[in-house]
Amino acid sequence: MALENPTPDENGRSQPENDLVVQSAGPTFAQAEQHVTDLSSDIVQQLPRERGERVTCRRITGNHYRCNWWSPQIAAQYGNRSASAMTTTTHRVSKSQFLHVTKTNGTLAIKAADDN
Repeated sequence: MALENPTPDENGRSQPENDLVVQSAGPTFAQAEQHVTDLSSDIVQQLPRERGERVTCRRITGNHYRCNWWSPQIAAQYGNRSASAMTTTTHRVSKSQFLHVTKTNGTLAIKAADDN
């Protein structure tokens, strides 16, 4: 933590000298994480799926993502064959996977996270 005396504002006024501004620089042993672009939407377009499946993907941290494959349930289980539009209640996660994904020269390299 660094303590600094306040600087005057645009009108030349400053806080009294006994007031200090506290600025946190973070721990000295930690390095800043490199900026990584979120590739979730690109990943969803690349992943294979069965007919009727939906795929969702969320960035967890760095180049690691969690992807879920959602499959429709049989409409007869709900007593209404026209319930197919209600995806929140009629789709279930049929597969879930953690992926490590990088992008080089516009090409995605997708690996299962446990293969690293």
